[in-house]
Amino acid sequence: MRAKKYSCPNGCKLPPRQRILKEVADHTYGYDYEDFPYCPVCGNLMPYTKEKIKDFFEIYHIHPKLENAERLILKSEFDSAAREAFVVVESVLRKKSGLDLHGVDLATKALKYEVDKQTGEVTKQPLIAINELKTESEKNEQDGIRYMLMGFFQGVRNLYQHNHIGSGVSNALTVVLDASFFLHLLDGHSITKHGRWVSTKVDYKDIFNHTPKRIDKIRLLHMLKKQKRQLESVDSKTEGEE
Repeated sequence: MRAKKYSCPNGCKLPPRQRILKEVADHTYGYDYEDFPYCPVCGNLMPYTKEKIKDFFEIYHIHPKLENAERLILKSEFDSAAREAFVVVESVLRKKSGLDLHGVDLATKALKYEVDKQTGEVTKQPLIAINELKTESEKNEQDGIRYMLMGFFQGVRNLYQHNHIGSGVSNALTVVLDASFFLHLLDGHSITKHGRWVSTKVDYKDIFNHTPKRIDKIRLLHMLKKQKRQLESVDSKTEGEE
């Protein structure tokens, strides 16, 4: 008997649940039930899967322009969600570039730039610049995103535009995530500028005071002593090299 959260919300008749051998997080094995993430009959998300996707959306921060695509996924309208994502990215590209083009041509001409091969200086700025195009990394990012957008439209978008994909939630979710990635970049969130981990000062005293278990307090002190020894070792090596 299937629990409601593993049953089709439309009441489709599904085969009996069966136990299979599965690997769990700690790399041990055991027999557990294998359930459908979405109904194999009508394609609707199972309630359990829908809640998991909602939780994922909360932490991932999908670009706000894809709000409708997000809603369509939760309504199990996967092809429509993917098409909505393509439309949003294309609309943003047209608006930012001022070009009245579509698909691959739009992505190519909106992000293309020209460089003097001898000096490496940019001689013609792109209509849409992901970054300042001053370093090799920045130029690589601009070129890379241009080619990714070209593939996004040439391959995936054209397939969704002319076919019923019917592959369930996975492909549509990937398309929406890709679209969100591109939209954030087009908003000026360059990976070369904002792709580094920003370190913050940790108040270990506060953490210690809010660690209720004595054994965990001991482990924390042991970790801090170990970190201190490692830092002292690095400092002594640096002084020796000088």
